[in-house]
Amino acid sequence: MVKRLFCSLGVGLKWSIVVLISVEVFSFLVITATNFLVFGQPWEGSRVNYDAYTIFLNVDGVQPTLHNPADPDASEGREAPRRLWLLGGSTMRGGWVKASETIPSYLAEIINQPGNSEKVVVINYGENSFNSLLETKYLQKLFIETAKPPDLVIFYDGANDCSYFNLYRTPQAHYGYRRLQGLIQSYRQSYFSLFKPLDNALYSSYTLEIFDRFRQTVVPVYPNNPAPREFVAETEKRYEHVRKLAGAYGAKFLLVWQPILWVETGKVDPLVKEQEKSLDIMGAKFLRVRENFATTYDLLAASLKGKPYFVDFRNALCPRKTPVYESDGVHLKPQGNKMVATRLVEMLKDKGWLQDGGEN
Repeated sequence: MVKRLFCSLGVGLKWSIVVLISVEVFSFLVITATNFLVFGQPWEGSRVNYDAYTIFLNVDGVQPTLHNPADPDASEGREAPRRLWLLGGSTMRGGWVKASETIPSYLAEIINQPGNSEKVVVINYGENSFNSLLETKYLQKLFIETAKPPDLVIFYDGANDCSYFNLYRTPQAHYGYRRLQGLIQSYRQSYFSLFKPLDNALYSSYTLEIFDRFRQTVVPVYPNNPAPREFVAETEKRYEHVRKLAGAYGAKFLLVWQPILWVETGKVDPLVKEQEKSLDIMGAKFLRVRENFATTYDLLAASLKGKPYFVDFRNALCPRKTPVYESDGVHLKPQGNKMVATRLVEMLKDKGWLQDGGEN
């Protein structure tokens, strides 16, 4: 009797292991296929190195910005140009276009035209997969480590904050949130306790990742639920902290709410809209993703609307005469980056940071 019991337990354990492995393999295949579909590669994100301040930074370092003026030393007797730091995710970094075709390079080209009396050094601190949480950490690192603080800090946000909240449904969401959570909490806050590699493996599993993505693509975000309200409140406090932090170093702060294809409310050329219907993200299978994203995007924009540092670029690309979005509806072709840079110059003039005619 006992022998039969142990045999049954052994068979049950064996099949449980087989099922778990099968589910993990299936989840791996689904996640990898999805990454190929969305990102064109088996991985999400780019190659990074660990950084104690920011969690991670791109292995290639800071993205170069073209068309910047020489930054003379004070001993040369010339007034140093003002400095503009741009932080954001991959749309700001622009790693898929030429260095001359990023938003910061176009911005520097427009501002530093020949004949302008005072120049501006534009620095691209965009990092793939960064949202406002990681950008805030990065800004703190930059203020600590950089000898020359900026005159103006611009966060270019919207896409990653909304996407990661919809994926993890927590105000602390960021790229790699679940995997990092497993590393930190796998020793004293779980039933596995001393078997921390098992607990960490659970948090890092493809099975849990596919659960998160299923929730992102199927489970609606309801504006009146506690989690979205907490997310909006925490994000608003984060930006207020950034404003105060920049001010402590003598810098102004602006938050530019980036344009996304499916949240635009302005008028777009009908022929362009017809062409954009064929983009991958506009298909029916991404309907819930777009709806959840729009809900989160609108909640944050409504909360931040009255802030003096908030600038809404939701419809900044509506005047386009050709498609300027990549297939994901977020990243931009060079023409889109140039349009954003042009609007940034107009906005800086309106706020008195740049003079009319492009002069400073």
